[in-house]
Amino acid sequence: MTSNTSRIRNVALSALALLIGLESPAAVEVVRFTAQPADLPATGPVSVIDPRHAWVGLTYTSDAGESWAARVPSPKDAARFADNPPYGQTTVFITAERGWLSGLDSVWMTDDGGLTWQPQLHGRIGGLALIGKAGWIVAGDSHSSWNYTTTDSGQNWSRCGPPWDYSLVGPFGSASFIDAQTGWMTVTNYDRIGRPLVGGVARTADGGCKWDIVWRDTVHPADNLTGIQFVDKDYGWLTASYSRLLQTSDGGSHWHSVALPSVLIESSYLVSKTRGWILGGSDTGSGLYYTSDGGKQWISVSETDLRENQGMAQEIPPSWGAAFLMRLHLRR
Repeated sequence: MTSNTSRIRNVALSALALLIGLESPAAVEVVRFTAQPADLPATGPVSVIDPRHAWVGLTYTSDAGESWAARVPSPKDAARFADNPPYGQTTVFITAERGWLSGLDSVWMTDDGGLTWQPQLHGRIGGLALIGKAGWIVAGDSHSSWNYTTTDSGQNWSRCGPPWDYSLVGPFGSASFIDAQTGWMTVTNYDRIGRPLVGGVARTADGGCKWDIVWRDTVHPADNLTGIQFVDKDYGWLTASYSRLLQTSDGGSHWHSVALPSVLIESSYLVSKTRGWILGGSDTGSGLYYTSDGGKQWISVSETDLRENQGMAQEIPPSWGAAFLMRLHLRR
């Protein structure tokens, strides 16, 4: 009788763990990757840890880009980590050791620099942000997703709030939090085959459990909103396809265009209400630009300064991944 009671209790606890979005300890598996020398990838999600350590997808450097090593699954496991979604994040690292990877149907976590991975949540990563030990992640499949929060830097996640129903609106991958409770995220409608339409911005005041849509881009519905960043509760930047940079001064309810140099903007980084950076491309190549007056004027950073790490190049924020990688390319 005691044995049967124990088995019933274990089954009940396992079912409860799955219902709240956690894996039963006995069900956790480990998949091992190997480290192999690699070149700097041409594309991929960028996670810059500090000026020497960075991840580009699953390729890592610890010497500011002088050498790179890729994390590669075994042939029998490779299919489980392929076919990542074309929209949203696929890999995110917060330290050189801890990161997350979207597989076919699970979010995997590593705590040893990508050598071993464990499934942590169902679905794929749709957005992630951490402020200290507090954080938020959204994960799900092509139909819906759930919000999760953490208080221990992502070691454990608790599901909260209502699900995202993609037939109505869904997360689009970029998020910015100014503290453990207050954040913004890009959202979009999706068509029947999963392509994004009519972007917008959502805001949370409870750490990411509940989100309210505060703005929709009805003027340019075909533009993808590719990045968002706030420096306080009112002021932020939003980048969009077709070379658009928008700014808000009322917490995201209204957005206004910022005049840009003659470049196709690829990435932006906001330092304060007046200071910011953009990375853009033109017929003459890629270029970095800096503003100290909120975008009224832009100063170009020369390739010579970038190669020699002098002048304005020394002031590029180290955590701005796109600019960091541009410096690596130019240094070669």
